[in-house]
Parts: sequence; C-alpha cells; structure tokens
Amino acid sequence: MSNEQFIRSINLMTKEKFEVISNVRILLVGLGGVGGTCLEALVRTGFQHFIIIDGDAVEASNLNRQILFHESDIGTDKVFAAKKHVLEINSDIDIKAMKSQITPERANIIDEIDFDFLIDAIDDIPAKVFLVKYAIEHNIPFVSSLGMANRYDPSKVMITRLDKATGDPLAKKFRYELKQKQIDTKKVNVCFSQETPIKDGTNLNSIMMPPSSAGLNIAYHVLLHFINK
Repeated sequence: MSNEQFIRSINLMTKEKFEVISNVRILLVGLGGVGGTCLEALVRTGFQHFIIIDGDAVEASNLNRQILFHESDIGTDKVFAAKKHVLEINSDIDIKAMKSQITPERANIIDEIDFDFLIDAIDDIPAKVFLVKYAIEHNIPFVSSLGMANRYDPSKVMITRLDKATGDPLAKKFRYELKQKQIDTKKVNVCFSQETPIKDGTNLNSIMMPPSSAGLNIAYHVLLHFINK
C-alpha cells in the first residue's frame, strides 16, 4: 500500500513523525471492546507492526460492542479474525497473531517478543499485574485499561494514573495486587471511566460506547508517546 492511504495522517503529523510510528512495534493483549477499537485506530492512523494476543473465540454476545468482528467470525479465534480484519484495511501490516492466555507461568511468551509499547486490554487481574510488572522491570512504556462494563457514557473515559482512579472496583483490586508486589501505582498509566458503574449484582454488561472510547483514548495516548518525543 502506498502512502496515499495515510496522506491525511502524514499531513497532520508530518512525514518524519509518521515514519516514527510506522516503525513502532506494538504488543496488544486483549481483543475485546477496548483492544479491538484500539487496534483498528492504530492501524488506520499508520502504525504498522503489531503482536496481538488473545485466548478467546468470537461469540455472538461480542458483536454488540467489539468492532473487529462480524457474524461470520462467530466461533473463530479472535486473534485470527482480528488479523484478517486489519489486513483488509492495510495489506502491508506486519501482524503476528498469538492465541494464548497471558499468565505468569507463560512468561516465556513475552520474553520471545520484541516490542516498543505494551497495551493491556484484559480484565484478568493476575495477568494485568504480571504485564505491568514485566513492563516496569524492562523499562517498556505501557498503558492498562480498567473496567468499562456497566456504564453508558463515553465522555467519562480518560487516561490517568492508577492511584488517581477512584470508584472503579477493578482499579481497587488492581492497586491492591500491585502493592503486594511492591509496585508503585503512580507509575501505572490506566484508561479509566469516571462514570459510576451501574450496580446489578455480579453481571458485567456493556454497550459499545465506553469500551470504544477507552480504545480510542489508549490509541491517542500511544500516538502522543511517540510523536511528542
């Protein structure tokens, strides 16, 4: 694909900065409502090197909010459906799809990957703690998504530090577990919704707007990290 596809991106950020982002390697873990929108936004902006990791298959209940998938993808592994989707946007994308669940026991998966920025878009707390610890220890920039379920308002989503993310049950658990590992939560950038989640027992329900807003906020955060250097 020629640069014609990205002429608006290039004109906005300059050719030099576009060259920077086109050579960045992004590790994106989690391809749900947050991760999917984030991936698509980065691809359409001009990022061209990705490693995507997810262990799940597409379900019908994903389609109300997960932008990468269609009815024809139901039953397909998310990583392979996502790879197909982004290659249809830009056939020159360099994307490695890995079907896996991230756990501390599978640290070798991350060790074998060369990447410049980590995006954590998963809900599993032990896996999130592992990813943050790994990124800090290896001096890799990163951002983690917090809870977007049981919310309506996309305008309430923002990037902040974990120690400032109040009122989110996932943030509370995340802070506690990181502190058990002696990790300073002031060093952890998160995508956070200021909207108080709707209380409905143990059910986590979601529509497209908040998670997609989170994905766009994260993509913007990643872009600024590289073009403002």
